[in-house]
Amino acid sequence: MADLVKLFNGDLICGRNHRLRHYNRLETNLVTTSLSTFLANLRSKPARTSYFCHSTRNDVIVGFVGEYQRRKQKGEAFDALLIICGRKGKYTVSTEITEMLEGLDTPVISVEMSTHEAMHLLHNFTPKLNHDDRSRVEKAISHYEPQIDFDELIRRTNACDSSFNDPGSIKYEELVRM
Repeated sequence: MADLVKLFNGDLICGRNHRLRHYNRLETNLVTTSLSTFLANLRSKPARTSYFCHSTRNDVIVGFVGEYQRRKQKGEAFDALLIICGRKGKYTVSTEITEMLEGLDTPVISVEMSTHEAMHLLHNFTPKLNHDDRSRVEKAISHYEPQIDFDELIRRTNACDSSFNDPGSIKYEELVRM
């Protein structure tokens, strides 16, 4: 999610402690329906679905807050992400709505661009690995670690004892064939 805040140059209104939460871009919905259809969608989609709505859709934003509170009362997890879009200087999230969102423990991002621009950016975005993202780092390690002899790599790249500099060591072509 931190990648999305940076991508959209957005303001994370709430849910800061979930900044490393991952969302699948295939589980993204643009809310253009009625509130009742949105709530039915919110209840039937995977928990980690992200929703884009326009800043003028106060009904959708309040519905999102209501569903969060309903699940919290039942002790159920609520992992959805709401991205509220509106062109800078023309459409903004009202102060009342922002105050309502501030106490939530789920991420809501305010973005100063149209929903079309935000969806386009997301579609073309490739998340990058960063050292704070333990989940992705652990996946990368578990993928590569069995394939690489790190002790040998360190031994060969040590400035004091580099076997690549030793004429009697294994040739690069032989190493590639291994």
